[in-house]
Amino acid sequence: MKMVSKLALSAAVVIGLNGAALVAPAMAKKKEEAPAAPSISKEARAAAIEAQAALAATPKDLVKAEAALNTMDGVAKTDYERYLAQGIRLALVDAQTKSLPEAQRIAALIPILDALLANPATPAAELAIRNNERGGLAYALKKYPDALRYFMRARELGVNNPDLMLHIVQSKVETGDVKGGVAELGTAIAAEKAAGRKAPEAWYKYAFSRLGKAGDQEGADQWTAAWLTEYGTAPNWRGAIYTFGFQGPAAIKYSKNKIDLYRLLWASKSMAGQKEYIDYGDAALTVGLPNETKTVIEEGLSSGVIPAGNITGNELLARAKTGIAGSAPLAVKEKNALAGAKGDLAQQAGDAYFGTRNYAKAIEMYRLCETKGAPDADRNNLHLGMALALSGDREGAKVALARVSAEPNKAIARLWTVFVTTPPIAA
Repeated sequence: MKMVSKLALSAAVVIGLNGAALVAPAMAKKKEEAPAAPSISKEARAAAIEAQAALAATPKDLVKAEAALNTMDGVAKTDYERYLAQGIRLALVDAQTKSLPEAQRIAALIPILDALLANPATPAAELAIRNNERGGLAYALKKYPDALRYFMRARELGVNNPDLMLHIVQSKVETGDVKGGVAELGTAIAAEKAAGRKAPEAWYKYAFSRLGKAGDQEGADQWTAAWLTEYGTAPNWRGAIYTFGFQGPAAIKYSKNKIDLYRLLWASKSMAGQKEYIDYGDAALTVGLPNETKTVIEEGLSSGVIPAGNITGNELLARAKTGIAGSAPLAVKEKNALAGAKGDLAQQAGDAYFGTRNYAKAIEMYRLCETKGAPDADRNNLHLGMALALSGDREGAKVALARVSAEPNKAIARLWTVFVTTPPIAA
């Protein structure tokens, strides 16, 4: 993903800087009004003025500019005169190569930029600009270590703009320092926030996609959470949940937690159609929660998302009702949980109540499970946090979710924490 466009050469700056240097003595009304310019021979000055006039003409007279610069190259004796010639030639070559393929254009520009960077007479302010441009050319050639070196030097010399920061990010990532590049991106986002601006959505997507490709799934999850905090529309939530847990290797990693992701899909109002209602209902039935399957499928049918004649949906509903008939009623599950010596029955009762959207009872059972020793404390805290979130107790939910300590439940808890902290927003 490209976060910034290719770096443009600041040829206009060349003409502006050098033009000012050439004409300042003539324009000044008083000697003290203009800074003293380095001396320049009469011949070099005449050639420089002729070359600049040719470049400033409409249309540009590139042939005349070339001839004047060739003359200037022959008469230039000092570093300053060579600096002026190099700067004007950079503008000339920039104009001459506009229509050339990128590789040829870059090949023509690099030697002149390198000469300017090596020239002792090049002003410090211009060195910053030229390093930035030279980095852009190296980046275009995919010479990322070189690009990074020039970009970092530009920053040291005072260039401070979002594009430079992003080029440093991308150069670090492309050299293999993905964490370092993403850390730079974090700094850029912090700077945007400090300036009262919202960082572009593409920055977040770039971070979590590159971390994911590098195998840093926890880092990718954290950046996904940051993205949803700032851009948490329902479509983005849906995309994040699918990428997080339903695609690629993650589908295996979270296979036992699929139900918790479908619950988040439902809670974030990002379910897109009948397939997701049916998949959610099937996932609930697979883990032994027929009450939740019945709830989900009936919601889909009553809202019209699942057509009344949908065979799969109706079959799932029938299986759910059969499962409910063959198991103990919820009141009995609760009674057994209260009487049980261990917390497993309370956790099961909590899950059953959760599936009927009775979050108050679910919370009660999960709390009971805690007092009797949860067979899986992380899972109990995750489900307690989810139930608290959906009951409206967001602060309590954050506390419970923060207690989830091990993967994969911890990663799911992070997503639910984002949901609690920054609920989905309208598109």
